[in-house]
Amino acid sequence: MSRLSILALFAVAIAAQPALAVSFFDDFEGGVSGSVWTKWTGSSQEILQTSNSHNITLGGTQSARAFEADPTAYNAYADFGATSGFVRAEVYVFEDFSNDGTNPSQPITNMLALVGDNGTAIPTFSTDYLQLGVVSFLPAGSTGYSTRSRAGGADVSSDTGVDRSAGWTKLAIEADAMSDGGQVRYYINDALVGSSVRSGADLRWIRLGNNSKSYENFWYDNVSVIPEPSSVMTLGCGSLALMFFRRRRAGQQ
Repeated sequence: MSRLSILALFAVAIAAQPALAVSFFDDFEGGVSGSVWTKWTGSSQEILQTSNSHNITLGGTQSARAFEADPTAYNAYADFGATSGFVRAEVYVFEDFSNDGTNPSQPITNMLALVGDNGTAIPTFSTDYLQLGVVSFLPAGSTGYSTRSRAGGADVSSDTGVDRSAGWTKLAIEADAMSDGGQVRYYINDALVGSSVRSGADLRWIRLGNNSKSYENFWYDNVSVIPEPSSVMTLGCGSLALMFFRRRRAGQQ
């Protein structure tokens, strides 16, 4: 492969990189309090707490814990940057399953959610709100996982058919770019469990936990917002081209 060809490949790869791609990751090894995770201003709910009880990070020790709480549970949000492009958010959630959720007076709550940009410093849920989790007032109640989509004035929720279980569960939400139709897909342990649509709002925040009471403890770990797969491949091609160019240059010295 000629030097000119390698430089051309690298230039094309960089030029093809979408400007709206976003990327965010937190394994909570640096803790929660004082980090990018915050709670809603003026609210009584508690922010997630750093915990050493359960961890899924290879070589790690910490996760973010949402303690059993009444009247408002532990939760937090982080700003990953507003984008109208493709977004895939995922997180691993651990529970002991000490409460099966069948007692209506002891509701269970956990959640992964994407929240739309409203032009202010904190989310107000006045735009898109895409959520996957366990919420007592959603179709699956406190015993299983439900999806909920609030977009374009519509508020739609459905039962995923997946029950809660002890141990780690992987939750993921994929939202296509608005230019590609804005379709939304929900996954549990990498299996598709539901779908919806987003509206014209940019997605900006990722949320873990909920501000409803919860009679179960949950731990969140390795949360991420992943850019469009083609963007990752483009960056990989560009890096590979640069690596070949450097090796070839070193061999000529």
